[in-house]
Amino acid sequence: ASPAQRGFRADVQSRLWFTYRVGFRPIAPSRLTSDTGWGCMLRSGQMMVAQALLHHYLRRDWRLMRDRPPPRKYVDVLRWFADEPGAIFGIHRVAQAGMMCDRQVGQWFGPDTVCRVLRSLWLSAYTDDSAGPCQTAGYLLAEDRCVYRDRAEEAASTRPAYPGQGSRMAAARQPCSWRSLVVMVPVRLGVGSRIYADYIPKLVQYLRFPQSLGFVGGRPRHSYYFIAVRGHYAYYLDPHVSQPYQPLARNMSVSSFHAAQADKMPLASIDPSLALGFYCDDKSDFDDLCRRIANVAVGDSSPILTVADKAPDYLMDDGVDNEIEAMEEDGC
Repeated sequence: ASPAQRGFRADVQSRLWFTYRVGFRPIAPSRLTSDTGWGCMLRSGQMMVAQALLHHYLRRDWRLMRDRPPPRKYVDVLRWFADEPGAIFGIHRVAQAGMMCDRQVGQWFGPDTVCRVLRSLWLSAYTDDSAGPCQTAGYLLAEDRCVYRDRAEEAASTRPAYPGQGSRMAAARQPCSWRSLVVMVPVRLGVGSRIYADYIPKLVQYLRFPQSLGFVGGRPRHSYYFIAVRGHYAYYLDPHVSQPYQPLARNMSVSSFHAAQADKMPLASIDPSLALGFYCDDKSDFDDLCRRIANVAVGDSSPILTVADKAPDYLMDDGVDNEIEAMEEDGC
């Protein structure tokens, strides 16, 4: 294998791989003890947020070493996504938070819904868990396919106006200090079940940004976590593997949380409903992301993403709203 191939394999094998699990505690109020058949988008969203947190705590070039114990922060991130009712981003809380978007436990999520649900959990963790991941990084849900700078500043601020933190006007009078920022952008790039061909080169450019986390989506009723592009193919981690529930324990094997290799599919076969993810270390990194997005949009009458200074008033301030994207299916 070439050095590039070995590097790609090491990158794939270092990413957290979340799949269907069987035998965990029931997800209240249901009696479901497995997410097989319906949880692929939840798992895909988990993987993208987990990758953002690995970037945040261990940096982009971190690689899992099989011959030595993983670092403590890796263990922390894995614990935050455990299949336990109390885990911040665990399957129980993700599925239950979906009820705010009119998704019952056991129903499939679309890309927009999973981004909103994960944002809700992120904000809840900010107010409820002083030792959690959300104290040193913000989460921006970029709506209307636009990254609004004022919303980004609010999300990345150390004085964010989240629920329970006081009014936005009061917060705006306080000095702002930027944290790292996770940016999620739900988009729809066509109608039917195929992405418009004109969007594919733009999507490839976004995936090559240094801030890129990839995207979640894939095919109708089948979600994957896409991490890279080579030629005409997109490479992804597949959550559609049922594994036994694995409780987290000291010195346990983490092999079931890491894929041996990535699968691939033609870019032209990807469903148009997806969600892009980006991670920005600091304000300078965010400004660089905005410049890159603007450069891709230059001279384009139908850009995928744009950047604007101020969000319109009609966008909701906080919480999870009831907008459910067009791509809604009952199975997975």
